[in-house]
Amino acid sequence: MHTFIWGMDSLLVAPVIGKLHDHGVLSVRKWFINVSERNNAFFSQRRDIETEIIEDKFELDFNLQDMEPIPPWLDEKIRPYFPMILQNFTRETFYYRSPVYEYMNIAQMWAHYFYTILVRNRIDLVIFSDIPHGGFILTTYFVAKALNIPTLILIPSGILGNFGYCFSLADYGSFQNSPTYRRLPQDFMKVEKGYKKDLYYMKGKYAPKHLRSLGDRLKILRAPGAFLQERKNVFKRSLQKYSSFNEFLSKRIFVKIADFVEKKQYQKGVKRYTEKSVDFDLNYVYFPLHLQPEMTTDTLGGIYSDQLLALEKLRAMLPADWMIYVKENPKQTKFMRQDYFFKRLKLISNVKYVDRSIDTYRLMSRARFVSTITGTAGWEAISGGKNVLIFGSTWYEVFPGVFKYHANLNLEEILSYEIDHDELEQAVNRYLEKTTEGIFLDIDKEVLSDFDPAENEVKLEKFFRFIIPYIEENMMAMKSGKKQEGGNIQ
Repeated sequence: MHTFIWGMDSLLVAPVIGKLHDHGVLSVRKWFINVSERNNAFFSQRRDIETEIIEDKFELDFNLQDMEPIPPWLDEKIRPYFPMILQNFTRETFYYRSPVYEYMNIAQMWAHYFYTILVRNRIDLVIFSDIPHGGFILTTYFVAKALNIPTLILIPSGILGNFGYCFSLADYGSFQNSPTYRRLPQDFMKVEKGYKKDLYYMKGKYAPKHLRSLGDRLKILRAPGAFLQERKNVFKRSLQKYSSFNEFLSKRIFVKIADFVEKKQYQKGVKRYTEKSVDFDLNYVYFPLHLQPEMTTDTLGGIYSDQLLALEKLRAMLPADWMIYVKENPKQTKFMRQDYFFKRLKLISNVKYVDRSIDTYRLMSRARFVSTITGTAGWEAISGGKNVLIFGSTWYEVFPGVFKYHANLNLEEILSYEIDHDELEQAVNRYLEKTTEGIFLDIDKEVLSDFDPAENEVKLEKFFRFIIPYIEENMMAMKSGKKQEGGNIQ
């Protein structure tokens, strides 16, 4: 299979892909890697595999001869997904603060570019290391789907040390089309009944700055050389995105000024609208906001990347005297939280934007139910016995106690349901049968105390030798769209 790979450039997984290429399991025709991996020993030695760094194309200086003629039907297929694509392009700092009509031009040119790559290389399969997010990756995904090219998406499972997989964004969450990889005993995974979870991404260097311990903040003093080298590498990567040092300076200065103004605006809004106290005895729904920009909202949230839209719809299904307690994500800064965010929030009746100091788990435990787009708060809620209303797609969405929003959803359906913890554990175990042990992201390695690289490579190779033949065998069904609902290319 002629394969296009997005990411998977870590030494955790790249040698495995190289081995599969050598053994004819797949044929890597194009591999997009991060600029930080440019000098990675694996890639410098593999001249037989064509790698490309997306930053080199930021300026979109394409010539006519570099491009295949784009068919009219392609635009018709991907145009409905442009709102999501444009939302994701706002994450790309090179294009920061471009007007919406320029984003349209940028997105169309990238679509043209990736169409050319897929067609010229006769790509049979595109593999993504994580849910496609960010303008470039998401554009590749929708172009591939428009061409009926099968996609394989590797995903963090929600259970550390395991990862899941699916073939489309539409199937993420239900995983109906994902084959069972392993059989597990029903009691393989025990779920502790309780709300609070040990979230590694809220600790150490991954924690929000204001929540980091003094020890974490002083790590720079222990290894100042490593810190300075990291800053130097960041600067180099940033500089490579621009055609000249002057362009770098002008754009960065502009961005810094805009950042300063928007940060002050955000802090003003937070101060003005934050409620310092709440009444826990009232009927209320707890709605923790997502960090943005973030894949969990920008891609998996669909139209509810606009979190206020979700709040407006939640408000419409509640009795008039019920409250909604909204709490800001601890990592959130000014992005998507400017003046009109707060003005619009204020227009939703009986909504309180509560202070970050108010205990999350007390808010959760006293709520009638919890609501989120796709967040971990939903998993915390159901594992503690509290129902959750979600608006996007998430790994736990088919578990007991989870209700996905739709226009005809009745409040009583949510309130009357009681979670059976044993059934929840069984659902988790069924989900884990469509995952595999192993990791492909460096962030996971850093928090696994007993990680064995050699054993991990064996697990990864075994998985790919299972899933690639499965895709080949089912390619015709995938290409014909039988696995896609209602003609939706997602």
